[in-house]
Amino acid sequence: MIEAGAGQALSPGEVPPGVVNLVKPTLDDLVERITAKIQREVPSFAGSTTGRRSKLISTAATGAISHFLDMVLGKPSSTGARVDDLFRRMGYAEASDGHSLTALRESLQLAGREAWAELRAIASKHNLSADVLGKLGDDLFGYLDHLADQATTGYDAARRARDSDIVAARRRLLDGLLDGVSDAAEIDRLAANAAWVLAPRVVVLSADAPDGTELPDLAESDAPVLARTSPSPAVYVCSVDDSVTVLALLRDAIPTIRIAASWKVSVGDVADARRWTVRALDLSDKGIISEEVIECAKYRTMLWLHSEPALRRQMAQELLVPLFAETPNSREILSETLLDWLQTRDSAPAIAGRLGVHAQTVRYRWKRINELFGEALHDPEFIVQLTMVLKASVPLWIAGDQSDFERFRSEDPT
Repeated sequence: MIEAGAGQALSPGEVPPGVVNLVKPTLDDLVERITAKIQREVPSFAGSTTGRRSKLISTAATGAISHFLDMVLGKPSSTGARVDDLFRRMGYAEASDGHSLTALRESLQLAGREAWAELRAIASKHNLSADVLGKLGDDLFGYLDHLADQATTGYDAARRARDSDIVAARRRLLDGLLDGVSDAAEIDRLAANAAWVLAPRVVVLSADAPDGTELPDLAESDAPVLARTSPSPAVYVCSVDDSVTVLALLRDAIPTIRIAASWKVSVGDVADARRWTVRALDLSDKGIISEEVIECAKYRTMLWLHSEPALRRQMAQELLVPLFAETPNSREILSETLLDWLQTRDSAPAIAGRLGVHAQTVRYRWKRINELFGEALHDPEFIVQLTMVLKASVPLWIAGDQSDFERFRSEDPT
């Protein structure tokens, strides 16, 4: 069997040298078949028959077969060192691209089966003994194992190099948290590779700059934060204790920055917290939230109500038809009064004080609201839904979003 040393002979004398001369004329055709089979059956290595990947497969197959035949003869060869290096580099490339060795191993198996079929055909045609064919088979599959070992060596070297890159390792850790990886052991492994101590509770920050200014990648500094600046909005994850420091660093770097900060969450909830903070920035874009630093804890209900925009639109069209049919001015003052009452259940004077109008005005408005909604205002389920849809919709209307009314007008048969 073949050992790892390049150029080591395969028990010379056991395979007649003439056998090699029988194989050599078929070499080009064999390499072509191997290359085509790999590109056809291994999706990762598919591509043009004249492309770079096809040429690499052909080069690897040619070098490996030539080296194998030299070893059958017990012939010293410098080809072995080059072939070993090529397979180590291919393994290294697979790891660098974030792939496993599955495709490369499948390719070696396909190449081995094709080469073995060729040897059996030659043995049958030239009446080679079973002993000679058996020895060739053992040596062939031993050599394939050797090539697989070389690929694994390169793959492991790339993974060690990658894991030693702390910045890259920390980005992989952040990606794992944002992807919602639930395997605690995997998160611990990523954290260990990143030399990062994960706090039991963290804060997630999403940030952008209105003028398109590039945000600072604090992950490349000594700041106590995991960071990724693209795609926008940028995301930063830090411990609760470090959140004030990270906020200050960001605002010092870009005074015009907009930041949405989550409440403290467990490591397993980072992906959810990222979604909440992005939604907060989206509500800021719509004019519903106007703070430069948005503390999401203050807007939990708003974030929840706007988590299903299509559902809000549908509920608005179903529940608020009486309001939509009013004039714009009437709709505005009635929705404002109705929402205040739904949220407080206060008296007319108390509501009037908050709205800055006379109590009698509130009573008049309330009379009109009862005319519009009638007995539905005594239905607890209707009241709950009405409160939610108004609480989500009124801020949109105030911010200038007219889409609810436009949709009502387009669908109103009258």
